[in-house]
Amino acid sequence: MPWHVCAAAAIGRSHVDGGLPCQDAFARTCEGEVLIAVVCDGAGSQPRSHEGAQALSAEVVAFVAARVRDGAIAPSASLDAMTVCARDAIASARAALAERATRDGAELAHFAATLVGVVADRDGGWFFHIGDGVGAALDEAGACTVSLPENGEYANETYFVTGDEWEAHLRVSPIAGPVASVLLMSDGAMPFAMTKDLAAPYRAFFDPVTRYLVSVDAGTGSQALLGTLSDPRTDTITSDDKTLLVALQRE
Repeated sequence: MPWHVCAAAAIGRSHVDGGLPCQDAFARTCEGEVLIAVVCDGAGSQPRSHEGAQALSAEVVAFVAARVRDGAIAPSASLDAMTVCARDAIASARAALAERATRDGAELAHFAATLVGVVADRDGGWFFHIGDGVGAALDEAGACTVSLPENGEYANETYFVTGDEWEAHLRVSPIAGPVASVLLMSDGAMPFAMTKDLAAPYRAFFDPVTRYLVSVDAGTGSQALLGTLSDPRTDTITSDDKTLLVALQRE
């Protein structure tokens, strides 16, 4: 497998204090040399957003992976083709959530979550994004492509996959190769994993983390990431849930 992928989601202090579950989730897989990954952040104000984040991340990754597997989409695809694939994947996952809501007598909004995803190989690819969170891709020299968060009129507002206007807020952006590493994160990880202007990963955090991750297997690396994200010192930076997925190209 050309990608070495480590990922973790840690509950935030405000959720522990409020008796809430971790409302972040992630999913990832590889089809040959192609990485497909998604991070979702459930809305803190909605009672089943953790379920929404889990279902959306898993189902979108599965849908896109199937399209990669059957040759319908690839990292080299056109903007139009990737937009159609991302839209169809999200629409399918969203429809499944709507069916669950109907069965349970709930509202679709109860499952609200944002989404940031990637389809990439060594030569490039695409981010697809609704709402906040960040995607970043770096080449060997450290040049960075970033998919930025989209917030509303106020800093704590964003857009959700479950919203009526989700398609209008779907953003698909290219990643120029060569790609050495990819990061996906929820907004809780942004304050310490990205620079203040969100232009690139914060190197004082990113460099030692990646040096360690390449030296261990994915399971050990993911446990180490969970420990880092769960460190009580992060509570002084953010009280939110924190999810970080790091994908590194193997030599």
